[in-house]
Amino acid sequence: MGNNSLTARMLPGAALAIGILAVAGSAQAEGKRLKWSHFEPIGSIVDTTTNAMAEEIEAKTDGRIQFDVFPASQLGDWNEVSQQVERGIVDFATQPVAATSDPRLNVRVLPYSVMNYTEAEQAYFGDDPYMFDLMAELMGESNLTALGVVAQGFGGGGFSEKCPEKPFELGISRSEKMRFPPGNQAWEKLVQALGYSPAAVPWSELYLGLQTGVVDAQVGGQPASTLSNFRDVTKCWVQYNTHFQNSFVFANSETFDGFSEEDRKAVRDIVTKYAIESLQMAKAADRKSMDEMAAVGITVTTPTDEQLSTLAKGVREQVWVVMDPTIGKDIMDMMREKAGL
Repeated sequence: MGNNSLTARMLPGAALAIGILAVAGSAQAEGKRLKWSHFEPIGSIVDTTTNAMAEEIEAKTDGRIQFDVFPASQLGDWNEVSQQVERGIVDFATQPVAATSDPRLNVRVLPYSVMNYTEAEQAYFGDDPYMFDLMAELMGESNLTALGVVAQGFGGGGFSEKCPEKPFELGISRSEKMRFPPGNQAWEKLVQALGYSPAAVPWSELYLGLQTGVVDAQVGGQPASTLSNFRDVTKCWVQYNTHFQNSFVFANSETFDGFSEEDRKAVRDIVTKYAIESLQMAKAADRKSMDEMAAVGITVTTPTDEQLSTLAKGVREQVWVVMDPTIGKDIMDMMREKAGL
């Protein structure tokens, strides 16, 4: 009886203390600023879109979710940041997703996974966004929540001397050595299918490689990145549409799941809105960059719809098979079905 009386006398004070701690904890959680990283320069599509999304999310959630945005790989290169988001060291990112822990994620950079903006819109933003759904499922297995895709443009080939003859025809043996991104078997096979001798050169070493003749051409970039990085060592640009350059917007799953249902919906809606807008931004940036190339004396060659369709079909038939063991035949068969092969 005495113990029960003591407990009863203590309960009001204990409840008050717990209430104070709960309020303090809630205030601390709401006041925490989350880290949002991206890898592109200030002023790029990724930068402007990321900042716009962060600001609107803060406003829509009345400050319950707040961000510090770290541009231009300030927190590490995109491979490192992918792993940091997995571990919860970084909360959000707008960037490519590293395939270090899951090679199936290489499907994102499969040459001609989509061949133009119409296919890109269908695959990532349409009624059956099969590429986004596939990537979201794979990313979820690595503690990453996919929220949307920021379009950046379609890739092509830059040449340091002159344009190749009949660039959109396969089966022609060419003399140029063409750079491809290291560590990607599909891209090496792509270069061979285009008729060039493949040479693996890191992006950071590519300018010097083009300048000194280690390579004569490059694939892996899009018009804007080639213009900003290799203008002085590019005489010709061929818009092969090799790949749809994009950055996923993703979050650490535990961080995202910790938001209220209302705030999770707000984040998804806002990211989706800006992701869809980025398609037109990327398309305009491609056109603007190619116009600027032409203005500074770089020859620009673009394919007809028929040429692009024939080229994409040929590359898909010749190149995709080498990725069956890496990405998985089940996924690659789905890709072939979507491509009409």
